[in-house]
Amino acid sequence: MCTRANASLISNGDFQTCSFDGWSLDTDAFGEPADTSDFSIINNAGQCSAQITVENLTFDNFNNSLITKLNLSDVANGVSLDLSFDWIFSGFDLQTDTESDLFSVVLNDGVLIETLFSVFENGSGTFTTQIDNSYDGFFLEFVLEPGFNPESFASTFIIDNVFLTEEVDVPAPHTSLLMAMGLAIIGIRRKHQDKRGAL
Repeated sequence: MCTRANASLISNGDFQTCSFDGWSLDTDAFGEPADTSDFSIINNAGQCSAQITVENLTFDNFNNSLITKLNLSDVANGVSLDLSFDWIFSGFDLQTDTESDLFSVVLNDGVLIETLFSVFENGSGTFTTQIDNSYDGFFLEFVLEPGFNPESFASTFIIDNVFLTEEVDVPAPHTSLLMAMGLAIIGIRRKHQDKRGAL
């Protein structure tokens, strides 16, 4: 008999270091930007989350990405992993799928790009999907892209609780061991009662 426990495979996915430790910041695939003002940590009385912003008032058309690399080398073949995160998107433009600011989550290995999630309308929620160890070495990217219209302004995306979990077997005490311990306790109690009765 066994119980199930979860072990997270993403470092600092809940941002509780109140920093971007374990994450890379990127602007248009040029690596860490010199100006990181579009990336910030929101600290709400010690409960931290990450925020990405695009400022379309300058209409620079830069995509901003928050990235972590997946190391799934210790995950066995055929094991499913649960990927989940909480999100809030606030856009202030036309709210259309062809012209608005867009937030997307992708898995990328430099050749293959798989989009897991995308949103261009204001909203919030929790996203969950399953992957396996075939994504070992892929980058998990949270990307905020500016819209392509004159009325597209600043948008923000807040993300928290990014977890990739594998169910791990935790052995529970064996039934026969529990029975033996129970019998031993009963024996000790009887012996103790016999001594008290003899007094």
